[in-house]
Amino acid sequence: MVHLKTKEECRLGNETIRVYTVELPSKHAEGILKVIKENIEGQDVIDLQHLRRFAKPKYLPPHWSLPVRKRTEGRPPTLYLLVCPANLISLKDVHDLLLQHPPFCSSADSWAYPLEIKEITVPMLAPTSPEQAAEWSELYWPTFYRKTNPFGAHPSSISKAESELQEPATDNIALPDMMKLAEEAGTATEKLGYGIRTGCVIVERVDDKTEIIAVAGDARLKPLPSETREDASCTSGNVMSHAVMRAVGMIGRKRLRVASSTQARDAFFLDLPLTPLEQQYFERDNLKPDGYLCLKLEIFLTHEPCMMCSMALVHSRVGRVIFEHRMSRTGGLTAEMVRNDTGPVGLGYGLCWRKELNWQFMCWEYTAAEYALREKEKEKARVLNGNDTEGPDEDHPEQNTTTATTICTSNAITGSHDDVNANLGMPSFTSIHV
Repeated sequence: MVHLKTKEECRLGNETIRVYTVELPSKHAEGILKVIKENIEGQDVIDLQHLRRFAKPKYLPPHWSLPVRKRTEGRPPTLYLLVCPANLISLKDVHDLLLQHPPFCSSADSWAYPLEIKEITVPMLAPTSPEQAAEWSELYWPTFYRKTNPFGAHPSSISKAESELQEPATDNIALPDMMKLAEEAGTATEKLGYGIRTGCVIVERVDDKTEIIAVAGDARLKPLPSETREDASCTSGNVMSHAVMRAVGMIGRKRLRVASSTQARDAFFLDLPLTPLEQQYFERDNLKPDGYLCLKLEIFLTHEPCMMCSMALVHSRVGRVIFEHRMSRTGGLTAEMVRNDTGPVGLGYGLCWRKELNWQFMCWEYTAAEYALREKEKEKARVLNGNDTEGPDEDHPEQNTTTATTICTSNAITGSHDDVNANLGMPSFTSIHV
């Protein structure tokens, strides 16, 4: 599982700003910092608390060209001070200011330390991981990771969610099983000629117990009651019958059913079961009473949803979304840079976490091979720790994989997986919406 970056994280995560730095004797560090705070206004406008205010020379990036000075017994230890953003004051003004104060001016009890102000580039916003903080410390300036993410969900929330998904409690449904069920739902409707092989599973988690409450396959090619199959085949299909839209519609019908005797009206959403698999989960009254829309429900998809379905998930107030295949041209959840043969063409929409919207949810891209490898490593660890009397069969490694993953081969979605060249050459725009 790979947690998706947010739009803000992709757009602003690498923004930089120019700042002034100066080397000074350690014993004068606090005094000069006080001078800077009292005389340079506007420093609170830009939050640079993710950067060390003082840095020892040995912690500066390797590419820094530090002046070579002779080591003498009388030479004091020094620090580098991050003065302030360069847009707050000119280099001449900050130079004149510091020259008025020790150690940069001569006094009765000390000699004047040479004043050398350096303008450098630093990251403007806080890092979102320890790895990024280490990278920025090597490239720019010593940087803190404060276990937060200014662009998205808090790291602890992401970690807790991943633990629940990847290490389910006893009797809970395993992540590979949910992904396999979504694929089976898509395969079932495709075999009937109703749509392409994409599926959706919706799960409710209550008191650490999971319940499958809706399963739906794509049915965009199924004729409406007022149409013939020939009429339906003349278009690219009913966009309201994508797997996500059908599953969300089924949730609405089930909520109405468990709350009252009122029957939902038929419409063009095709949100009634079309296959025995869909019927099996639709007829269960296992939704928590008095629920609202799809509030905090978990969505498991074979493919990244299109823009329409992504916004439907936002409006439905879902809690988590996991999809297997990225749709690099039409997907609405991924925010990373989209590319084609000519190079980068811009950022994705990243609708799962946009500050402009009044709802956000966490989203992951599922990798079956990575999950199987992780499970195999856990199994080996259990054997080494003596928790199992029998380990995995090394002579038949194919038997150690918990869930086999079937790759979609439908003509409608062939070649639409996460591919840097996947922005061109599709048979039709609508046919690859999921």
